[in-house]
Amino acid sequence: MADETIAATVAETIVEKKPVPKTPARPAAKAETSSPASAKTVARTPSSASKTSAAARPAAKSNSPEIIGKYKIMGLVAKGGMGAVYKGVHPTLKRMVILKKLTIRNNATVRERFKREAQILLDMQSPYIVHLFDYFVEGSSHYIVEEFVDGLSLAQVLEKQVALGTEVSLLVFLDACYALKFAHQRGIVHRDIKPGNILISRRAEVKLADFGIAASDQIEEIAVTKSDKIVAKVAEDVTQSGVTLGTPAYMSPEQIEDSRSVDQRADIFSMGVMLYEMLTGTKPFPSKLSEENLEKIKKGRYINPRQLDHSIPKVICKMIKKMLKANPEKRYQSIDSVIAVVKKYLAEFDTHQIRISLAQIVATKNQFKIPDFEKKSHFAAKISGSVAAALALALLGMYGWKEGAFHATVLSHWYKPVTLNLITPVAGVQNNIYGMDVPVKAYFFYEDEKDLPEVQGTQRDFNPSEGIISRTKTGKRITLLNKTNLKYLSTKPAYFKNGNYRVKVLVGSYLMWRSFKVDGDCVNINFDNLQRVSRPVKLVVRAYDSVTGESLLSGVKYSVMVGGKYVPIENVPESEIKSGKVLKILTEAAGYKPQEYSMIVDWYQDSVFVTARLEKK
Repeated sequence: MADETIAATVAETIVEKKPVPKTPARPAAKAETSSPASAKTVARTPSSASKTSAAARPAAKSNSPEIIGKYKIMGLVAKGGMGAVYKGVHPTLKRMVILKKLTIRNNATVRERFKREAQILLDMQSPYIVHLFDYFVEGSSHYIVEEFVDGLSLAQVLEKQVALGTEVSLLVFLDACYALKFAHQRGIVHRDIKPGNILISRRAEVKLADFGIAASDQIEEIAVTKSDKIVAKVAEDVTQSGVTLGTPAYMSPEQIEDSRSVDQRADIFSMGVMLYEMLTGTKPFPSKLSEENLEKIKKGRYINPRQLDHSIPKVICKMIKKMLKANPEKRYQSIDSVIAVVKKYLAEFDTHQIRISLAQIVATKNQFKIPDFEKKSHFAAKISGSVAAALALALLGMYGWKEGAFHATVLSHWYKPVTLNLITPVAGVQNNIYGMDVPVKAYFFYEDEKDLPEVQGTQRDFNPSEGIISRTKTGKRITLLNKTNLKYLSTKPAYFKNGNYRVKVLVGSYLMWRSFKVDGDCVNINFDNLQRVSRPVKLVVRAYDSVTGESLLSGVKYSVMVGGKYVPIENVPESEIKSGKVLKILTEAAGYKPQEYSMIVDWYQDSVFVTARLEKK
């Protein structure tokens, strides 16, 4: 049943929640006013809310289309006024996926936020973050296709377990920290950290989900309206600065007052609240927003977690205290500092055994009794340290052999260095802001042997250099040439015995071969890639209606800027559409607003595809 549960959790921002029956009173461990609770297992009767969760609802396949886009639909997971969530199968990867559907015509804010989530997830390739497979428009509906996580959300785990104990809590917490670190390094602030957005698979993989209200340095902030249905508005005498996005029980004081101005420290506060809840079974602050409760949050008034569970280490309580500081200047300024504390604590334990227990918690239908985890013995730690030292020495020796340290010294009489240089156009027309590069690698082969076997351990990457690098007979490194507006790449020397060899150089999709001979001296080989600066480029253009998603096949005019003015595309000489320049495309259609695109075409690009999204006037 966990399949449907986790899918509904992933998509909760687009599915309107329906009222649930009143639930029986919870035990004290989950009450708003905290009281002592067991650290690891608290007996509890499941609430009626859990009985009516998505896990209890079978996928309504009869109400689902058989195909959406290219995905075969296995069933409907959840449905609301603004969209639906389906479980489907990726046609080529042959794996389960989640399709989040948004159908809304008159609320551009929600639609843009939905699209923005896809834009953010597109670059979030981390094992700790839910993976985005696709984003597409079909008819009037927008779709996000995400990784299917077979398991439970942390919220559902806590609903069953109440509290997770120190070691399991910190393991889940650490993985979530890694996800945040990845996001923060890319200028992304999640702004909705909570147990419902932490997904745990049956294999105990922890993944952060739902970037629907995340803030990004690269993506413009979207205006918020009450119709979004995820906006929490505090009384005007409490906050004057704007709207609040997020889940109140987990939000920092500055996020409650104005979500748009928060930075990564707001996520750190939310993580502190979530860890407190995992350890104690209750939240540090009341969930309901009011002046009185906001004042408690601002003054940091909450029960010390050790009063609820004396087994929680003091160092963890101290860390939580700093994470929950009302003043962001007094909190940890980076999630790295939090990670360091948690890693140091967990280093005393066998995290593999902890992760096995986490998998059992997810897989078990009823409450799971979490075992006591013993710390590693000092003797075992010493043995491990000795093994690690021996392994480090072995790796150091392997690295020295691969990098040529031994060849350049002890074995220099028998092995000679071979250095490769490459002159190539600067990636990025006029040093554009993208700074894109293509991978450049070299592979060496024995030329005198059958089937050209590769010389093991000699693969080399090209790295930027100040000019063409050469080496003297003694191996001394010198620069022979350096001109501006060109890019110079060189390899670290590879070492060879006397003989005949070949080298294969891959520059993106281009391939270059060269034969060379080593005969008792240093070898310097130069490659020239400047002939590809300007080449013909294939240009493909099309347009579609921004509302209906229908392709506009007739009555559309495409123009390319030539000599400072737009020329119909059919009249543009092929010589004007080439790499190494900026192309400007204008799309016009009767009844629609014109759309202009400007793009940089780099030397290594062969085709340009432009799809204009036209809005009616």
